[in-house]
Amino acid sequence: MPRIIVSVGGGHTTEIHRTVLHIQKALLEAFVDTAVVIADLDSTFKSDGERKYSDLDYDFEQILERVKGADVLQEWEVVLVGGRYALFDSRINKLANLKVFLDSDGDSRLIDLIQRRQLQLQGAEKLAVLIQEYLSGLRPEMHKYIEPTRAHADLIIPSHSETVGADILVDSIVKIVEESKGGGVAMHTPARLFPQLDFQAESLDLEKEQYYELS
Repeated sequence: MPRIIVSVGGGHTTEIHRTVLHIQKALLEAFVDTAVVIADLDSTFKSDGERKYSDLDYDFEQILERVKGADVLQEWEVVLVGGRYALFDSRINKLANLKVFLDSDGDSRLIDLIQRRQLQLQGAEKLAVLIQEYLSGLRPEMHKYIEPTRAHADLIIPSHSETVGADILVDSIVKIVEESKGGGVAMHTPARLFPQLDFQAESLDLEKEQYYELS
């Protein structure tokens, strides 16, 4: 049976994991005969040694092995590859049927980072350490390694539009699965998104311009 690969990447604090969980839940409800599994790239973070703030911090081989999956499937399967570097590896990109980038600006990422760690921060000294980590590590990592993967995306969605963005993703993936089950998509040749989108509702035209852009 076919395996459909969807990669969801993006910057720090863009709620990639939450978005992937939302997609998984919606797909399981839409297709009761389809397995929807998550391959979390961020879970492969190499905690031993000094953080490199680059692709060297992650184990792409582990995710690639899961995505390629030499086993014979007994049912339809959707694999959701999630993580900041989900669109980084060219081998995974070649296998993906849909590649998504959750976008955000630098100010928003820093503000979200501070808000998420505010319970751990006590005093100006710890806040200064966090800001220094952002300036010397996270921001350069974003510009040098993560932001360039945006060019590989079929779909780019501002991370602040969580509900609409996730719903657009679900609709797009549902269409890919439906066409695959109907034999419309060759699984060994991943299709780009834009030939498959079919906005039948006029109300989506405004949302299309406001919330996402096609590469």
